[in-house]
Amino acid sequence: MNLQTILNSKQAGRLALFLSRHIPLKLGYRLAHQVAVRVAASPGTPVVQAIRANQWVVSGGALTSSQLDEAVLESLENVARAFFQLFHFLNDPARLDNMVVFNPQAWDLISREPKAGRGLVVCGIHSSSFDLVMRAAAFRKARILALSLPETNQAVEWQHDIRRQVGFEILPATTANIRQLVHRLQDGEMVLTGVDHPMPDLKYHPVFFGRPAQLPTHHIYLAQKARVPIVLLASVMQEDGRYHVVSSDYIEMEPGGNRSDEMVANAERVLQAAEALIRLSPSQWTVFQPLWPQVLKEVP
Repeated sequence: MNLQTILNSKQAGRLALFLSRHIPLKLGYRLAHQVAVRVAASPGTPVVQAIRANQWVVSGGALTSSQLDEAVLESLENVARAFFQLFHFLNDPARLDNMVVFNPQAWDLISREPKAGRGLVVCGIHSSSFDLVMRAAAFRKARILALSLPETNQAVEWQHDIRRQVGFEILPATTANIRQLVHRLQDGEMVLTGVDHPMPDLKYHPVFFGRPAQLPTHHIYLAQKARVPIVLLASVMQEDGRYHVVSSDYIEMEPGGNRSDEMVANAERVLQAAEALIRLSPSQWTVFQPLWPQVLKEVP
């Protein structure tokens, strides 16, 4: 069984949850480190190659082979540690809440009332602890309406079930659901979605970190149709060991010469804001698929 199979396995997720709930913190952190070391030691696997390529592009092509080895290990350890913490404190609102610090704007976004004036598209970045942060927000009674990928697997559906337990409303990105969300945004609701998960065979390839990327533009479509702004959220673990939630400014959609130019230009403005948040701690940003497949052969 390869790593990708494990990542897509509901059974593997359930085992990780069981172990995380029943082992002490210090042992859990040691195990998270060992898992990261074990995975990083297989540089030929698609997951490690993807993280390596993504980190290399984010660095502007500046990282050497040994520096990339360190970046991959650090990235994997951040992910493993964050998942252990999430599962260990899954049903402990007080402990989860103590691990998260929202800046004032981020909390205003998450805690806003339904239909609070103008709608808003919130784009989350795949930093290592975003699931933990959103669960802590849900325990604070934040109402979270999320748009997910149109196609999932057993592991993702299992994760969605865990999110729904604390009140998440999750809709897959089908044509009918996107049409529904446009109306809900027009009614003043907030929609949470991702901005940095790659998808193949897309019509547009906006520039991200200086290179055309395989990234979706559904968030741009929603914001344009509903005439609402976009804001980005990310979480960064700081020296105090807590996850600090940071946000971008509000980004209004701008008209363009034609539909294609307008979509790409607005997508790139949003991605520029995402770049700034990712650069706060590049190793805490982890996507398991290559955003720039064309660079895989260039990476040292």
